[in-house]
Amino acid sequence: MKNELIDKALLFLCGLFFVIVLGENEDIVVASLISIVIVLVPNLQFGINYKQEIFGAFYILAGIKWIVCLPFYPVICYDFFKKKRYKLVICCVLVLGYYFFVKQNIYETVSSIKEQRYICVVVLLVLLISGRMAVVSSKGQILEEKLKKIRDDGKEKENLLKERNLILLEQQNVEINMATLKERNRIAREIHDNVGHMLTRAILQTGALKVLEKDENLKAQLNVLQETLNTAMNNIRQSVHDLHDESINFEKAVNELIEAFPKLDITFVYEVDGKLDKSIKYGFLAIIKESLTNTIKHSNGEKVKLIIKENPGFYQLFIEDNGTNISENFVGGMGLCGIKERVEKLNGMLRISTENGFGITVTILK
Repeated sequence: MKNELIDKALLFLCGLFFVIVLGENEDIVVASLISIVIVLVPNLQFGINYKQEIFGAFYILAGIKWIVCLPFYPVICYDFFKKKRYKLVICCVLVLGYYFFVKQNIYETVSSIKEQRYICVVVLLVLLISGRMAVVSSKGQILEEKLKKIRDDGKEKENLLKERNLILLEQQNVEINMATLKERNRIAREIHDNVGHMLTRAILQTGALKVLEKDENLKAQLNVLQETLNTAMNNIRQSVHDLHDESINFEKAVNELIEAFPKLDITFVYEVDGKLDKSIKYGFLAIIKESLTNTIKHSNGEKVKLIIKENPGFYQLFIEDNGTNISENFVGGMGLCGIKERVEKLNGMLRISTENGFGITVTILK
């Protein structure tokens, strides 16, 4: 766009300089102003198609009456070359030919036929230069558009590559987390099966020795040994339980639970960033299982919305189905007893809704 304006400005100045030579000062102002308007017409909003071509055609015809219009033909035809409106360019050449081959001096501003022909030749040369400039400008614009497209494509591919890398990193983190959880589960199982059994056997053997031993001093030492073994057994049992709890991927466990209810169309949303306490994990899993079971037994709903969300001060479990026929046994009887008891154990709050299907909301403070 910048190069195009420079080209038009140079062509306009050439025409203005050349028309001054004709010495028709009043016509110079009119012709130059009209040419400027026609050059700027593409940027004006007239609501008319081919508006520049229409104004340009009138200007070309005006050149038959006023010779001062001829020097501005090149700047007028610049856009016609770019738009490939060659018929209008040919009209300009025909007007120039009319002036060149006429046998008499038409206007007082031209002193002779020779000068008149000289004007036509110079304008024709500048017209050819205008066409060359328009072609170069068009090629430059095409190259700029291609370069812009290449840059945009490159930026898009770069963003796509970054997005894929993030996805790969997330998948890698998930795989590492799953491998860690599996290893913890394996270690917990091995400790329970091997070390736990050996400690149990040692405790039993110590108890047997206490029964058989008559020496009170030795019995006292066996009591100390048995207490030590019991303490070790309790510590190992607690460690094994902790490892097992940490090895449970809560989100995966919920998804596996959902798969156990193929008759229900369940939408699951999980928005928890931190780690849930094991009591909340087991409590939520039990509530979800009981709710889905009750939906099948006591509701005619087929779609279930399940949301587990972490807020700054509390966790929330939201379950809702699209049932329209809720069993009274479920709402007012034993159907919710298990859920209520589990929520009470977690010191949480339970809200029940029967509008637009049956829904429960469980809120557990952190």
